[in-house]
Amino acid sequence: MKKEFMAAVAFYCMTMIMPMLTSCSIEDNPAPTPVVSTTPFGDLLRQVGNVTSVEAFTPKTNDVGFTECYQVFFNQPVDHENPSAGTMRQKAFLFFKGFDRPTVMYTCGYDLPDNWKNYTHLDIAANMDANLIIVEHRYFGDSKNLSDTRWDYLTIEQAAADHHAIFEPLKKILPKEWISTGTSKDGMTSLFYRYFYPNDMTVTTVFCSPFMTSLYYMPVGTYMQEESGSDAERENMHAIYFKLLDGVLANENTFYDTYVQKCKEYNAQLQALHPEHTDPWFNSSLDHYIGLLPEFFFGQFSYNTAKERALNIPSADAEAEVILDYIYFRDILTQNGLWKYDSPLAPAAEEEDYYWMADSYYPYSIQTAKQLGQYCHDFSRYESLIGKVDFGPNPSNLFEQDLWLYDIYDNSKIKDIRENFLPTTDRPIMFYYAQGDPWTGARPDKINESNTMMLIGGLGVHNQDLNNPEHFSQDDKLQIMDFLARYVDYENATTNARRRSAANLPTVSIEPDRFILRKH
Repeated sequence: MKKEFMAAVAFYCMTMIMPMLTSCSIEDNPAPTPVVSTTPFGDLLRQVGNVTSVEAFTPKTNDVGFTECYQVFFNQPVDHENPSAGTMRQKAFLFFKGFDRPTVMYTCGYDLPDNWKNYTHLDIAANMDANLIIVEHRYFGDSKNLSDTRWDYLTIEQAAADHHAIFEPLKKILPKEWISTGTSKDGMTSLFYRYFYPNDMTVTTVFCSPFMTSLYYMPVGTYMQEESGSDAERENMHAIYFKLLDGVLANENTFYDTYVQKCKEYNAQLQALHPEHTDPWFNSSLDHYIGLLPEFFFGQFSYNTAKERALNIPSADAEAEVILDYIYFRDILTQNGLWKYDSPLAPAAEEEDYYWMADSYYPYSIQTAKQLGQYCHDFSRYESLIGKVDFGPNPSNLFEQDLWLYDIYDNSKIKDIRENFLPTTDRPIMFYYAQGDPWTGARPDKINESNTMMLIGGLGVHNQDLNNPEHFSQDDKLQIMDFLARYVDYENATTNARRRSAANLPTVSIEPDRFILRKH
C-alpha cells in the first residue's frame, strides 16, 4: 500500500476472514481418468472450457525441467453465485512437467507481474518435481473488475470460487495429487480456498500467514515486542525506542529535533534533484517519527536473518546521527547524488485520475477494510514517553468514497476458521512460521494435530525458500517434505528417474512477499 503514513499512531494491520463452505465426502470427487500423455499439454489446455487465451513463453531460467510454460487467462464469473452479473478474466502462469506428476497451485494474493514467469524454482514444486500453476488474485493486476466500484465481489468467498473454477477442469488433464501453497497473504488465500472447498486439494501448505480476528489486531505488534528475535535483540530494540521517544511529551526530545532538521535538509536536496515532485519528500510530523520506528524493526525481523539483523540494526549506544540515518534516512543518496527510491519515506507515485489505478495494491486495502483487517503496533510499554495510543483502522489506506467499508468489516469467517474449522478438519494442512517474524503472532492457536502440522522454525524469515539453508534448517525442511510425502506420491511416479535430489537443487529466492508494510 504505497500510501502516506496515517495521521494518528494507529497503524497498519492485516486481518483476514474466511468464508464457510459445505463439506462433502471424498467419494463425491472421484479421481478422473488419466489423460494419455501423447497430446501436448498446451493443446489440451486450449480445449478447457473457461480458458480464453493461451500464450507460450520461455523462462529465463528453467533448472528444474519444465517442458511447456504458458500464460493463461480464464473466464470467471464476477459473482459465482449469480452468473448473470457478468464475467471477468483471471491470469495464471502454468509450468508443465508431466501428466504423471503432482501439481502445485500457488494462490497469489496480489498481482502476477511478468517477472513471475521466471519463478520456476518454487521450492515446494521443485522438491516434488511437480507441475506448477501460479494464479493471480481477482481484482489485482490484469485480473481487475473495473465495473465493481463498490467492491461487492472482492471477497474471500469469491476468490476461493475462482480457484475452484480453475482447479476443476485442470484436474481432468492433470489427475495426480494437487497441493496448494502460498506465503503470507498468498498462504491466507490458500487456506481460504481449503476452507470453502475442502476436497479440492490433496494437501495445503501455508507459510508465514497471519489470520487475524479484528479490524486492528494487536497480537502481531505484541509478538514483535515480546518474542521476535533473541532476548538481546529485543533489549536493544526497546533501548532504541526509549532513546528516540524519551522527552516527546515534554517537547524535550533532541532526537526528534534532529529528525526534523534532517527532514528539512534532505527535502531541500531532493527537491532540487526532482523538481517534478510538488510535495515534500519527508513528513517531519511527530506521528511519522513515532510510527516509522516500529515499522523499521518489523521489516528487519520479518525479512532478515539473525546474521543480517546483527549487521543492519544499530546499537542503542550509537550516536543520534547513526541511529536516525539508518532507521529513517538510509540509502537516500548514492555517491553520485541520485535518489535511490528505497527509503521508507519515499513519496508514492503520482496518483492517476481513476483511483483503481492510483496504487496497484489498493484492492488489498479494500480487503483489509472488509474482511482481512490491519495489524497494530503495541506501544503500551512506552505510554510514559508518548502517552496512550488510541488504535483504530488507518483511514489513509482508503480513498474517501471507500471509508464506509470499515463499517461493514466482518470477521465471522476468519473466526470460524480459527475456532471451528482448523481444530476439527480432517484435511491435511501444514503451517510453517518463523520464530523471529512478527506475523507469527497471528498464527492459528488450535489445530487438529492428527493431520495438521504446525512448525515454527528458528532460522526462518518471511518466505518459503526451503532449499536455502540460511532460511530453513535441514530438519525443518525434512519435516515439511516428510509431511507432504504422507499424501503425495512424488517419489514413485514413472518420471522418478528425472527427479533431482533436493540437496542438488539450486537455491533461488523468490521475490519477498508483497504482503508487507506498504510504505505509507
